[in-house]
Amino acid sequence: MQKKDFLQKRQYIRLNSIFPVEIFIPFLKDKRKHRLIQAFTCDVSLGGLCLRVNDPDSELISLITDQKTSFDIHVNMPITYRPIEAKVCVVWHEVKEHHRHKQLNMGVFYEAISQKDKKAIVGAARRMKWFPRAASISIIILLCLLGVSYYHTRMVIAKNRSLIERFYGIQEVSDIYRQSFDKIDRRYSSFTEELGEKENLIRQLNTRLDQAEAVTIEMTPDERESLQEELSTAERDKGLLEEKIKNVLERKEKADKLLRETQQERKKLEDATLKNMNQWFSTHQNKVSGLIMSFEGDPSIKNWGFTYDQSLACQVFMLSGNFERASKILSFYNRRAKKIKGGYANAYNVTSGNSAEYIVNVGPNVWIGIAALQYTEEARDKRFLSMAENIAKWLISQKDSEGGLKGGPDINWYSTEHNLDAYAFFNMLYDITGKDIYKENRDQTLKWIKDNTYSAKTGGMKRGKGDATIATDTLAWAIAAVGPAMLFKEGMNPEGIMKFAEENCLVKTNFMRPDGTIVSVSG
Repeated sequence: MQKKDFLQKRQYIRLNSIFPVEIFIPFLKDKRKHRLIQAFTCDVSLGGLCLRVNDPDSELISLITDQKTSFDIHVNMPITYRPIEAKVCVVWHEVKEHHRHKQLNMGVFYEAISQKDKKAIVGAARRMKWFPRAASISIIILLCLLGVSYYHTRMVIAKNRSLIERFYGIQEVSDIYRQSFDKIDRRYSSFTEELGEKENLIRQLNTRLDQAEAVTIEMTPDERESLQEELSTAERDKGLLEEKIKNVLERKEKADKLLRETQQERKKLEDATLKNMNQWFSTHQNKVSGLIMSFEGDPSIKNWGFTYDQSLACQVFMLSGNFERASKILSFYNRRAKKIKGGYANAYNVTSGNSAEYIVNVGPNVWIGIAALQYTEEARDKRFLSMAENIAKWLISQKDSEGGLKGGPDINWYSTEHNLDAYAFFNMLYDITGKDIYKENRDQTLKWIKDNTYSAKTGGMKRGKGDATIATDTLAWAIAAVGPAMLFKEGMNPEGIMKFAEENCLVKTNFMRPDGTIVSVSG
């Protein structure tokens, strides 16, 4: 019956690898004593095992020949804390003679083993059988994904290069059309002004002739003839001017049409560029933390995501209408990011979310706050507003007695740019919440900027308090962050700031385009 059951359950799983098995064989002379034989599994099933013993001795072969022989075995399973114990009997056996050794194969039937252990052996066998295949498939899939990712990255780079080249072309054409349009516009203005003068002259001459006809003034025949000739000349000149104006208007209309077409093409390129940026950021956004790695190829800052960069990525997502991905970045700072001395670190590890650069600066904190406020406005979602207000509270705590912000905790230098950031941030917070505390800090920050960084004499702005270094971004950001009207109201001339930038920061250099063309650039 046991043999029949064994044959019915003989659904072997053939193994490419083996389980070590210890066989406890009773001695022929004294079956109360056992000796240990090392064997290995070939196949396994729920009914029994196929075991292999290398170089069996004659006593073992004699014992196995008696198919009533039963013995205990210990099956040593991979990755388990204990061997599986079972009592088995031999169902079949064969001895193979090789050149230098013998090999004993035997099929054994379980006489005593728990169902749990049976399933454990078969389950492990199946895992061992399928693991290499699954691993191979996983590796192939991974390689395919890496290949697709590499191909996708190369395609994005190629698209970006193509877009840049098209931008160059569109910009050149746009500049040409704009210059042509401006030239035509100037000619139109000149002709219109001249036409007005001619029309005024004609009115004067007609008035004089009318007066002569009415005998209001005395006029000799020669004077009358001269006046008529002058009037005819003026009428002729007027006709010529009207024809010129007509031609200029036609050219102006054509130039305006071409300019609009190039601007539309440029808008398409800008939209395509934004789409590519959104796609690139989406591909590189970490699924767990939501952060995006700032740099590729530099092992010293591998997997670093700088806080300032995360703010910019948020704004790209929002410009693309991708608020879900923007919220993932902001959620990291709202829930997971560990603060240092009350502020966010300059950089975090994209994978683990831990601080990567253990420095806290005001600027990056302000910018992630600006991103949160932009999300609040654009997405009509206030879940990150409290985060922005917490940043504002921390900023206020960092102010000195004059209302200025240093670079960060335990930092002695001041950055004009950081304080301009803070002005814009407080201004946005006041617009959204209407709280007076943000208005007060906005005004206080602007006063500090005027008192400590602006020079009415030169028209320029210092890089920071006590730092007269000229920084272009400080000058440009002052116009953008505060606005020309507010600067003028506060006694800071925006035109003077731009003039100072042009006089002190304008540079000319040669630039090689991707196609190898070298152009002269000034800016």
